[in-house]
Amino acid sequence: MRGYEWHIPDFNDEYIRRSHSVLLQECANQLLAKKQMRFVVDDNNRDILRFLMLYFNSSPLALDVFPERGYSLSKNILLVGEAGVGKTLLMDVFSLYLSKINSRKQYKVVSQTQMLNHYKQNNNIDLFTFNTSARGTFDGNPFSLCLNDIGLKTQKFYGNDTEVIIEEFLYARYEIWEQFGKATHLTTNLTKQEIEELFYDKHGRLADRFKMFNVIPMKGNSRR
Repeated sequence: MRGYEWHIPDFNDEYIRRSHSVLLQECANQLLAKKQMRFVVDDNNRDILRFLMLYFNSSPLALDVFPERGYSLSKNILLVGEAGVGKTLLMDVFSLYLSKINSRKQYKVVSQTQMLNHYKQNNNIDLFTFNTSARGTFDGNPFSLCLNDIGLKTQKFYGNDTEVIIEEFLYARYEIWEQFGKATHLTTNLTKQEIEELFYDKHGRLADRFKMFNVIPMKGNSRR
């Protein structure tokens, strides 16, 4: 399955469905090999894995996995859950999987800490928004990404509140999603109340930038 021109697979075909599932498992085990661990599919991640595989392959079948949640193939992914449940690992796995099938939905995985360290050195987060340094033009060359552990830190960061930096990131990525169609996926350990505080405005209205996400809760015990 390596190196071919990407197209939307027919997941009604059992062979195709099985082939992608096997490749996904191989990607997960490859990432866990350095920890001498194997990837475990269980009741806490099985349906999420199925949804994400269909979603990242633009299959309408994805919408049948959690029909009551009103998910959309055009929205981005926001994985929500306690520390250790496997949010970051899933996004790492799918990043590797999408690269192996040469998908147009490939994305880079970065952490909030990486972004803050970049801010410390450059006094901006341009690399993670419009990526202006890549071309030296005003519009830049934005790419799809997944930012892990958003909201993890809210203290002052070298004189700047990290919430302000995250706000800048979210506003810019919302514009990038609308204008360029580049994805912004997130993972977070924040609670429902903390998410609302981050994504709602002072009048209690849902901010536009929150509407760009399929919010997926992950449950279970820590896998670490």
